[in-house]
Order: sequence, then C-alpha cells, then structure tokens
Amino acid sequence: MTKLTIFSLCLLLCSSVVNAKEHIVNLKTTGNNGKMMVFEPMLLQISVGDTVNFIPSDTSHNAVSFSVPSDKSTFNTPYGKATKITFSEKGVVLVKCLPHFVMGMIGVIQVGDDVDKTKALADWNAIKDGVAMNKEAVDKALAKIK
Repeated sequence: MTKLTIFSLCLLLCSSVVNAKEHIVNLKTTGNNGKMMVFEPMLLQISVGDTVNFIPSDTSHNAVSFSVPSDKSTFNTPYGKATKITFSEKGVVLVKCLPHFVMGMIGVIQVGDDVDKTKALADWNAIKDGVAMNKEAVDKALAKIK
C-alpha cells in the first residue's frame, strides 16, 4: 500500500471516532419530575457509533437491552456501576432495569435517523401488560421515533 492510501484510511477511521459523541443516561429511583424508577432521559436519539454512559443512582439499578435490531446489539450492565455502551447498529433499542422492569423503569434509544421501529413496538406490546407504571411514557417515547 502506498503512504497516501494508508494515510487516507487512517483519516477515514479517525473521522468516525472524532464525530462520535458520548451521552449520559441516569438510572434513578426518583426522577427530576418526581416519578419513580426512571431512565433520564427516557428517550435518547443518537448516531451510529455514539456511546451511552448508563449511570445508576444506586446499587439496585442496571441496564439490560430487551429489544435490539440484532443480537450483536445486546448488552447487560452490572448493578450499581456506570457502564459505557457503544451503539454500532442502526435501529431502536429498548432498555430496562432488570429488578425494576415491572415498575416501568424502561428507556428507549433511537440509533440513527429514519429507523424502523416495528420490532421495538412488537416487543414492547408483547410485554407491556406486565408493566405496572410508566406505560404511557414508553408509548409516547416510541411514538416520537422517526
């Protein structure tokens, strides 16, 4: 390979890293609006390649994907530890706090623009009867996906 080709490849790879952003999602027992068991923000719209830092407010919270575009986007963070996840696949990801899922501690992440939310809606509708709180908030968040 020529030096120019190698340099061009390096620039291409570095440009995607430079453009990637880091976002924060707080996992809270009591949210800023007084609601219990929430992801803040509940809806996050990011770009492919961006990283989300899930920050639990205490040791009882974690973040587990339960609807993903494909298996390669699945994740499960440890309890009580801030964890960074990089999203490399376009689509909609639904995230729950495992012990507080029934209480509606759910987040929605849109990765990329103009995504198909069909799978996320089907996955949500299949389990939402088992969720006691915050159902309307999840419905509203999914309705905002473009």
